This record gives sequence, structure tokens and C-alpha cells, in this order.
Amino acid sequence: MPVPKSRANPWLFAVMIDGHANARPPAGLKKASVVYEALAEGGIPRFMAIFSSRDVGLIGPVRSARPYFVRWAAEYRAAFAHAGGSPDGLRLLNSLRMPNVEGIKGKTAKYFFRYGGNGVHNLFTNSPLLTQALRQARYDRYKPTYRPWKFSLDLPLAERRKGLHGAEVDLAAGRTYDVRYEYDRQRNIYRRFTGGRPHLDRPSGKQLYAKNVVLLLVPKERVLDRQGRLELKILGRGKAILLKDGRSVTVNWRKPTTYGRTIFTDSRGKEISFNRGPIWITAVSRGHRYTLF
Repeated sequence: MPVPKSRANPWLFAVMIDGHANARPPAGLKKASVVYEALAEGGIPRFMAIFSSRDVGLIGPVRSARPYFVRWAAEYRAAFAHAGGSPDGLRLLNSLRMPNVEGIKGKTAKYFFRYGGNGVHNLFTNSPLLTQALRQARYDRYKPTYRPWKFSLDLPLAERRKGLHGAEVDLAAGRTYDVRYEYDRQRNIYRRFTGGRPHLDRPSGKQLYAKNVVLLLVPKERVLDRQGRLELKILGRGKAILLKDGRSVTVNWRKPTTYGRTIFTDSRGKEISFNRGPIWITAVSRGHRYTLF
């Protein structure tokens, strides 16, 4: 939305959020500006949510970092909140000029808490605590710079597509993690389903949705170690499918460097515009199935 220049490009929080079935429903995704979804070990997806608001409330369960999520967060110079991470993910994070908000140990662990159960699916934080962490690191004295995307108004109702429309993605860990987006013409949104059921938010209980959906097509994932940790190639260029206003279209993406913004362009090289509202980006590596309908 339009804001005064003094409020443009605020410090953003990038939070790693659990995608495991035992962690459902997640908290905070409903208020994220952008959500990235990609595979972690065992074909189980994980989320990274980008928050611009300081009024999010409960966020989590918080999980560990992976290098490709760190590279996405670096586009925004975001404060990166996580619970540990893979060796290569932590090495990359420590080499970058971004606030590192570690949830397991160190000075920033006090900004996280255990909530609702045992195991690895119960570490949470909230927006007031993350704001305190940013102040402790004294990063709030500086102003980050990052390239914005372009935005436009929704198509009028009469110009939106009628009938069933959306996408399904098989992330390779069985039906439990299948993703489905279904278009709602009246609200001009894409309702999200996972495992054949509505993907709900905690604690509101409402179904998650996106105004824009991007299926980011990337090369086949690479297994790094015996634990099955993965690397996804998100630097370079490739194709993507954009779902917006009831239509799906093939676009191009490019991200030249770790700090470089991922830019989406049409077939003529013109940068595309998103509708104002939540953007969900699901990385689909080669060999995994997606279907448009």
C-alpha cells in the first residue's frame, strides 16, 4: 500500500517456519507479506515468511535455516530468525551483513519460547520479541535498502476468469504435503490447501490465501550429506508460473547474486506487476509434478 517515504523499506523479519504435518497449523503466515516454500529433508517443505508489520503476534513453530532460504532473505537485508541450521546455511548466514536472530543459543535465544508440546515443533516467537532483538543488535539505527517489486490494482470482477482455476504441486513426500491453490473470483484470492485440507492459520483458524501465487521452477535439488540436507539453485535465471486475477502465465525469473533481488519479467522482458496483497512463492524443482487447472 502507498506509505510516506519515511516508512518505505522498513526493516523486515524473515522467519523460518515449520512445514511438517505435526506442526500444523502454523502461526503467523496469515500476516506475512511474502511466503517462500521449498523442500527440506525427506521431501518435507519448509516456509520462510517475510513480515513488514510489527503487529503479527504469535509466529512459528520456528525451524532451522537452509542456504537457499538465507539467499532469499538476503534480498531484503532482513533480520533472519531461525532455530539453528545446516552447516552450509549457517556459514552463509554468518558471512552476510544481516541481523542473525538465533533461537536456540546465544544472546538472541531469549526472544523465543516453548509453546504447546514437546520436540522440535514447539519453538515460537512473536513480533514484539523480534522487534526487541533488532533493537538489541542496534540495527534499528540504520535503514536497509532493497529493490521493491511493482504492484498494480486488481482486475475488475467482470474481467476475472470464471470457473475452476488454480494449481496443484506434488512436493514428493506423499499426499500429506501436496499443495493446492484454488481461485476465489469474488475476492480475487487463491485459497491454499495442503494434504487435501484447507491450510489453516493458528490461532485464527482461518484458511490461508494468496493474492499472487508463483511456482518458481528451479533445477533438480542436490543432496549435500547423509542427513539428506538439500541445496536448491536459486541463483541465475529460469521460468516460473504466475497465478493472478484468475489467470496463469509463464514468466521469467532472474537472481544474479545472493543480495540481488529476484525479478520476474514477461516474454518481452518487461517486469511484471503483482496485485497488492500476500505473495506465496513455491519452489518446484525439476522432477516434481505441478498441474494447472
